[in-house]
Amino acid sequence: MALYRQNGSTVWWMSYSFRGRQVRKSTGTTSKKVAETIYYKVKTTIAEGKYLENTQGKNKFLSELFSRYLEEVTPNKNPITQSDEKRFAKNFLIFFGDRKLIEITSNQVSQYVVQRKKVVAPGTVNRELAFLSATFNQAIKIWNWCQYNPVSRIKREKENKRVKYFSDHEFSEIFRRLPGWVQPIVLLGKNTGLRLSNLTHLQWSEVNLKKKLIVVDAEKVKNSYSLGIPLNKQAFEVLKKQGKQRKLHISYVFPNQKGNTYTKWGVYRAFKKACIDAGFPDYRFHDLRHDFCSKLVQAGVDIYTVKELAGHKDVATTQRYAHLNPERLKQGVSVLDYHSFIIVDKKGTPSK
Repeated sequence: MALYRQNGSTVWWMSYSFRGRQVRKSTGTTSKKVAETIYYKVKTTIAEGKYLENTQGKNKFLSELFSRYLEEVTPNKNPITQSDEKRFAKNFLIFFGDRKLIEITSNQVSQYVVQRKKVVAPGTVNRELAFLSATFNQAIKIWNWCQYNPVSRIKREKENKRVKYFSDHEFSEIFRRLPGWVQPIVLLGKNTGLRLSNLTHLQWSEVNLKKKLIVVDAEKVKNSYSLGIPLNKQAFEVLKKQGKQRKLHISYVFPNQKGNTYTKWGVYRAFKKACIDAGFPDYRFHDLRHDFCSKLVQAGVDIYTVKELAGHKDVATTQRYAHLNPERLKQGVSVLDYHSFIIVDKKGTPSK
């Protein structure tokens, strides 16, 4: 219906198609005759190619959107997310070019997804789409730069919740092929379950060797909660050795030669190369975190304890590892043996 009134309102609204999307706007009048005049005028200007949406940002470009969002919104997020969003913005500008916001369509976003799926994981694609959608929502709701979010119609990618863990042989083969500077980072990751970004940015202020504890600040944790991780023997030895090599003016646990942090990509690439060279190309750095959780569950540690150690916000995330402890399931069903009223004899005949 081209003209309509919302429930409880006397004002007429109009609905029309523009650039392949449906637009609904108020005519600002209670008179149906005046509303019809406004509606047909809009339809005529669209047909003549003269229609421009009445927004403050009709001449705003994608680079301006990202620049303002990164300046006003992104700084309120944790440092890891800030770094990711800057990278996402760069990727989108490379693909789309610096075009006007009103020129970006859902079809173009869909093509971006097709291209990105060839080089990154589905989860990465979804995070990039979430960022782009957030920038457009900000432009629509707060800045009045546009009226349409081209990401709104894009279906998110199905993420594979993989659970990978290393056998002793696999890890040994990979580890001995790692460069020396990567080895302590990998060992600490395997024994604490810390994410790569938390490892590369780990500071001595977050390490308490006396209490054998790492406490990562909430702003650095993905789920915005402080994360405390007790150190097992191997993790403690790694940090103890790093401490002996420490220069007091450097705050990072794993600094490069200039005293700065190693890049996540540099560590990831070094680890991936070692996996490929060892003949296990399917492994990636994040599997060290899966390995941490998997080995805990296999050792009989309960799911809720694993959740706390991994820093998962929701136990549902940790639940993916539950199947790795079949003994727990056996113990669960065994309680029924104490309540059975039917006993099966050796011949398989039920008897009371």
